[in-house]
Amino acid sequence: MGFQLRAPRVATGTTRAIVAAFLASAVFAGAREAHAQVGPDGGNKPYEWKYLFPIWGKRLAAKGMTFPYPFGVGINYLAARQAIDISNVRVALNDGEFVDLSKIVKFSNLGSNVQAANARFDLWVFPFVNVYGLVNYLMSSETSVVLSEPFPLTAGAQQSGYGGGFGMTGAFGFLGFWGAVDANFTWNQLSKLDAPVRTFVFAPRVGKRLPLSKSVNLSLWVGAMRQDIQADTSGSIKLSEAVGGGDEATVEGQIANWARQQGIGDRFPTGGDPVIHYKLDKALADPWNMLVGMEANINQKVQVRTELGFFGRTQVLIGINYRFGFVRD
Repeated sequence: MGFQLRAPRVATGTTRAIVAAFLASAVFAGAREAHAQVGPDGGNKPYEWKYLFPIWGKRLAAKGMTFPYPFGVGINYLAARQAIDISNVRVALNDGEFVDLSKIVKFSNLGSNVQAANARFDLWVFPFVNVYGLVNYLMSSETSVVLSEPFPLTAGAQQSGYGGGFGMTGAFGFLGFWGAVDANFTWNQLSKLDAPVRTFVFAPRVGKRLPLSKSVNLSLWVGAMRQDIQADTSGSIKLSEAVGGGDEATVEGQIANWARQQGIGDRFPTGGDPVIHYKLDKALADPWNMLVGMEANINQKVQVRTELGFFGRTQVLIGINYRFGFVRD
């Protein structure tokens, strides 16, 4: 899935490492949405609940409230695109001093193809509260960068990453209608960044459960998602990796000539495949996006889910979840 990103207001020539790392952290943010969207549902016939969790489960089951099996294991796959803004850019070559390029260097085009997966382990502690842990893996982040100032430069490369986090979902339901609010934190380490990227996601949803047979039902929902990603980023990349197989000597000469023209040639020493070090601030151009989704409950234990995001952030998620009781009361 290829796509184009919005050109930021001010950016830097540190090429794809900046964009790919940021997009990867955004993908991790979307890939960890809770499978526990349906949650409890009131207004049903009383029955006996046999498990220790959720707490109050036996009492509420006797009053006709249904809820999923307490434990769950899920796997999600996500492809996404995300527009960003980059500012306060500082760059150094090799062991040279950092130079502020925020008002000088600009991108004319940014593009990326990002794919990620995660594993999710959850527990309904209470009938209305689900807690979960996450293990994230960035499979691929292929990025294309076109620099327009101070000189033309096309670059592109690929990176991977990993991470983890935790979250909580609050849910309620009645007569087949339900609402859920999800909040989670993750820390993701990308191969071209010095430190993990911290991300927070907040996502409310409302939906309707539609029984298709005695054991199968379908849930449909609409919602929204807000992402907040750590603003400051630092890292490094070799010029050969940034150019991605291009003419490194030509690019190196362009950097050297430009630095001499600016009177800062001593801060950009070149030769021997120089390493570009960078520091910058980043933000999502559109923190909010809209969501529509569907989950098919094959039975009480197996659910298959898909969700689309649009209006700002574009994403496609596919996942499968297995639920079980495990601990009996």
